[in-house]
Amino acid sequence: MSLPQALDFGTIKDIETMKISTTVLDPITITQQQAVFQIPRTGILDGGSMVQLAVTGSSDLFFPLNLGIHSLIKSVFLKVGGKVIASTEEYGHYQSIVRQVIHPDHRAYVEMVKSGSIMDRFSADEVGRIVPRDMKLDLSAVADADRTADVPEFIKPTTSDDTTPVFSIPLSTLIPMMKSRPLPLFAIKEHIYLEINFNTQVAAGDIGTICCRKQGSAASPTVTVSTSNIKFISDHLYYTQERMDAQSKRIFSSEGMGFPYVDTITTIADVSASGVGAGVVKKQVIERKLAVSGKVVRNILMSDKPSGTAHSTLGQYFSKDQKIPCEINYRINDQRTFDRDLASSTRQYDEVAKVFGSPLMMPSQLYSFDCDTDKDSVTQSLNQNSVFIGLVEGHQLPNATNTDLSNDIRGHLHYDGLDLTKTGFEALGNGTQVGVKPIILQKTYNRVQGDDDVRKLRVFCGVERQMLLRDGEIILSD
Repeated sequence: MSLPQALDFGTIKDIETMKISTTVLDPITITQQQAVFQIPRTGILDGGSMVQLAVTGSSDLFFPLNLGIHSLIKSVFLKVGGKVIASTEEYGHYQSIVRQVIHPDHRAYVEMVKSGSIMDRFSADEVGRIVPRDMKLDLSAVADADRTADVPEFIKPTTSDDTTPVFSIPLSTLIPMMKSRPLPLFAIKEHIYLEINFNTQVAAGDIGTICCRKQGSAASPTVTVSTSNIKFISDHLYYTQERMDAQSKRIFSSEGMGFPYVDTITTIADVSASGVGAGVVKKQVIERKLAVSGKVVRNILMSDKPSGTAHSTLGQYFSKDQKIPCEINYRINDQRTFDRDLASSTRQYDEVAKVFGSPLMMPSQLYSFDCDTDKDSVTQSLNQNSVFIGLVEGHQLPNATNTDLSNDIRGHLHYDGLDLTKTGFEALGNGTQVGVKPIILQKTYNRVQGDDDVRKLRVFCGVERQMLLRDGEIILSD
């Protein structure tokens, strides 16, 4: 069933008057754990609507470099009455993936101000190592270990609601459904709610959940949601009365109006530790089921990191590659996706780029260790360092001999993915129908000493769903 132009993103063929009404909404309920907004049932809800967010805390705290204020959010739900229309769980981990295809200039000039992220653009120093461009840099020291890169104060939290920076996130970023489908609020009988659940950071063990802390600081790790600054800037679209009446007539007909859209299903799985001796490579083969039986799946995105660990500057939101890349395959509808497992970082990079139809906008050193490992070594140990050597917010990055790897950022933005659209286009309706059996993720870890601990997998499956709006009521597909 085709949709009216007003409810379908793309070029509108007819030139027509449209009015945009913006309303600033306070949450109907707000705590340190959750904010709930009730959205007025007028016009058509635009995905460009914004959620305004802020936190307070010590000036020695800073947001995870690659994520910014997104780290505050744990999960998001769009509800009509008691029904969840669309949701994003493990939100920070999901955003750490999808942000990597945004152009670095946009992230630097727009996202840094709007969301507080940084370290998105790089240049080369005098010896060819990559150096972050948009941080406060002091490269004057002769010794590598004395060079510094710090987060600008204007995107760090303060202790006051009045002076702490205020950020904004588009609704289409919070809820992927809103990228492809505006919501006709005027034709829905039940109340519409946006529910945002917050992460919490109150103790030293929580550092990296919302904010990281400057090395050596004894400042309180507590981060508080700035409740007075939490708002929803709701944009509502209005077309000509004739067009709005035509849509309303169709929705309130006996057939109603169908809305295909994209939602996300999240699967979390643990991978056990695998003890291994020095100088030895041990293969660990795992299989995990993805709960998408009977659904139309468009793509798979995957984050994989040591369990329970937080990085000094990236917080909880990273996905660490291994020095010897994992081998990946999938079984879908009783067929293996690839004849041979994806065993190289370049092939894995290509597959995740296909999901977005765009290359990942990051230096290769952040995606894998491939640039700096010794291929003549059985365990492919690190034999050089092609990344900035110095202090990031006081945290020492590895030196030229890789003596201390505790704050390494190399290989920490390694994500995997699989495009399951039949045509490679963004149009809905071309995903892969999965039968009664779940998709099986098959992964072989090449474990070496020091890289053999417990790991946590987060798998995000983009699925196509159908929403039928009839007589003001919403009926959802599974």
